[in-house]
Amino acid sequence: MRVYWVCTLIFTSIVDCKDLYDVLGVHKSASTQEIKTAYKKLAREWHPDKNDDPSAADKFTKINEAYETLGSKDKRAAYDNFGHTAGYQEPRGRPFHHPGFSPFDDFFAGGGGFKFNFGGGGESTLGKYKITLRKYESIIVPESHQKPCFIYVYSDFCFNCMRVEPLIEKIIVELENIGMCVGTFHARDSASLTSHLRIHQVPTILAVVNGRPTYYNDHVSMQILRNFVRKLFPRSTLTEVTDSNYEKFLMGWTDNRVRGIFFSQKEEPSARFLAPAYQYRERVAFGYIATHSNKAIILMNKFNINRNRDTLLLFNEDISSPVATASMQQMSRKTIDELIDRNLYLQLPRLSSQPIFEKLCPEEPRRKNRQFCVVLITEKKAEYDNHRTLFRNFATSSKFPPQRVKFTYMYKDTQDRFISALTRGNKTRSNNILEVAIIWRMDTRKLNYEFLEAGWNIDENSIGLSRKSLENRLHELLSNEHFLPYKAVIPEVYNEHTLDLLTRIVYKIIDWSERIYWFLCGYDTMTWTSVLLTLVFIALMGFFMHKLTSIEAEQVKKKMADSKRNVQKRPPSSSADNQTIHIYELRYDTYSNLVKEADTGLTFIICANEEFKKTLLWKFAEIMQPYSRYSALTFGFLQLEYYISWYQSLLETSMDNKVKLNKIKINNCVGTVLAINGYRKYYYLYHPKKTRKFLRKKNNVGQAMGLLDSDDESSEDERQIDIESHDQKVMCVQEMLDGLTIWMDRVFDGSIRKVRINEWPEMTY
Repeated sequence: MRVYWVCTLIFTSIVDCKDLYDVLGVHKSASTQEIKTAYKKLAREWHPDKNDDPSAADKFTKINEAYETLGSKDKRAAYDNFGHTAGYQEPRGRPFHHPGFSPFDDFFAGGGGFKFNFGGGGESTLGKYKITLRKYESIIVPESHQKPCFIYVYSDFCFNCMRVEPLIEKIIVELENIGMCVGTFHARDSASLTSHLRIHQVPTILAVVNGRPTYYNDHVSMQILRNFVRKLFPRSTLTEVTDSNYEKFLMGWTDNRVRGIFFSQKEEPSARFLAPAYQYRERVAFGYIATHSNKAIILMNKFNINRNRDTLLLFNEDISSPVATASMQQMSRKTIDELIDRNLYLQLPRLSSQPIFEKLCPEEPRRKNRQFCVVLITEKKAEYDNHRTLFRNFATSSKFPPQRVKFTYMYKDTQDRFISALTRGNKTRSNNILEVAIIWRMDTRKLNYEFLEAGWNIDENSIGLSRKSLENRLHELLSNEHFLPYKAVIPEVYNEHTLDLLTRIVYKIIDWSERIYWFLCGYDTMTWTSVLLTLVFIALMGFFMHKLTSIEAEQVKKKMADSKRNVQKRPPSSSADNQTIHIYELRYDTYSNLVKEADTGLTFIICANEEFKKTLLWKFAEIMQPYSRYSALTFGFLQLEYYISWYQSLLETSMDNKVKLNKIKINNCVGTVLAINGYRKYYYLYHPKKTRKFLRKKNNVGQAMGLLDSDDESSEDERQIDIESHDQKVMCVQEMLDGLTIWMDRVFDGSIRKVRINEWPEMTY
């Protein structure tokens, strides 16, 4: 059992490492003879006895394994469908079965005895297309951008599965023949994939397109299944071509894509044409014509189309005649792929994206087998069409082997970063001469290159010299193994086919809308009922809370209206001509009007004693004069000899009554200014300049304000003041309000901390 899992891991890693078709250098639609020829060539080249490269043995082993798988029809089909290499063997029996091992599984599922064949067990052909979560995530989802995948989910003892199984097997064979991906899995045996795809019932039919699952929600019949598959493809996959628009359609090759037209008898295109059109849409733009309609009679007569046969025409830059034609009674997918693969690019393709650059200019590290890309560097303007036409004529008429030399062109105005890496900012050509770069791609990012010395000249007298110069240089490079003169590390080629930002946003919104829709469709009825009831409950609770909030808001609004009626109107701060400032005394009879029941605004109160009241009020009025024109401001003073107890109570309340200021001194409070907002219950506090200096010296707020001084300390300070001269004492009082102007500015710009209070203290006489 352990050996089986280890082997599976080894062979899976080999498959994931590199695609076997890439190992042999062939396309997925290559014939058996083409695969055999490529194998012989690579085997001779990489045989360890003939190649000294250290990795030759490893590469030779991979080449043999790739041929062993792709050389056999059955093994190749298994690899195309499931990624199995020749070394992979499906485990026989069921040595390890999960989830839910049951000894009766083999008995009922066709493992022996009674072969009920429930849900595709035993000999059912559905078992050939079995997929796992790993394959779904690593192969099916990435490839669904080119190849939609049809998936069928079944289970044991499922009578509906038994009923639809013949139709499922038939549609799977049809889809496999037209090149679509198909897969099946057992819902219980692949529980992880069942959970990942949100499968709630069996049988379930779905398809994966562009990485997104689409579920089948109709009764099962062949016609409805075919319609389901056809609707998986976007409407733009095939363009309806008529006599009125076919020239416009064919002339659209300037988008760097070949043009193809399918002709068939059916009015609607079948999945047989939609599948290849969708897979090759980045390189070929396809149209469709119903041969029995009258919309394209002129076109069908022009190209002699048989109305009773399927026909495919491919066009390049020359729209007068198709570059390739195929016509048969019923065209197979293999024929379509072979025809498209041989004509996948225009005569002169443009390097318009990194994948095209890698395909047309593949990396080749060996000088003996190096491949050259000859790139004409032009601009997107119409005036350069003549340059490109002459270069295209040269490319189609040249006899160089196409596997060694590819002719292309590039727009320098859209591929500026790439071309700048080659030219390094040098511009030496005239308007009639364009640069021609000969490129050898040594590895993913490194180039060995040169520019054609004479450039590409379109003058009638010089075009022959340009052609001759390019021919001679290419013959010289193909006949020797010398390096080209320049090397460069290049950025990726800009993708010119990228949609603009707005279009990508719209497509992304549509994509996510569809994802959400299908995600929601994955839930059962009980889940939706629970979600619906939950949403109804949330809506009712929201409505109830909204009503409660509205009632509360009305109550608050009414309460505020009542409180505003009780608010006292603020007295005027100045005379009508703003020449005289009004300063009111704060006392027990004005306290309610100025503070306690005042409307919103500030009341500036200066604390003064009898000795210095006149001096302080004069200075205070002088400072407040510019602010007196604002009606929301009121000015007043507090006589400390009468109301020191109120001031003490205010400070104690501000400190939550944690400190008692019984020793507060009037002289230490003189010059203090309070900016009070009585309505919102906060105030600002200004300390005189001398006090602030004292704060910095003592580093104690309560002590500096004199709120915590003892009588001895206060007497000592007073004795110190008495020592000063009378002039110095007067000067000190006048300087108390020197910092008030700056403090006022800070009050109005909000940089002063507010002192909040729960209730204003009572003021008594």
